[in-house]
Amino acid sequence: MNQDCNCPKRRQARWLEASILYLLWEKPAHGYELMAALPHLGFMDQDADAGAVYRTLRHLEKFGYVISEWDTSGAGPAKRLYKLTKSGNEHLHVWRAIIQKRLKSLEAFAEKLNQLKGEHDENSDTMPKQAKGYVD
Repeated sequence: MNQDCNCPKRRQARWLEASILYLLWEKPAHGYELMAALPHLGFMDQDADAGAVYRTLRHLEKFGYVISEWDTSGAGPAKRLYKLTKSGNEHLHVWRAIIQKRLKSLEAFAEKLNQLKGEHDENSDTMPKQAKGYVD
């Protein structure tokens, strides 16, 4: 498996690409279904940005991670139905490795931050700001 990630860096912080790949791993979906499901993954406090979702879908399709076809089965206008490809499934596993590595880093940093517990109450007046690493 290739460990290189063609992830759009400016979007990586929101995990949109990985989230869409995961949702398509669960089942093929239309764009509006993806937008409705994204907030339930816990990375967003608000509705998904439609423009960002469709840009990400185009990016994923460009790299062969998803395919789409027109779905004319329902009432109303035709809608694009997105499906995960084998390459997309492999790319999702790359994301899994990236997220697991990030999680380990975050856990290690959170452990360091746990040293702050009680600091404000215990010694906020006894230690000068400069000794604590503060800068004005």
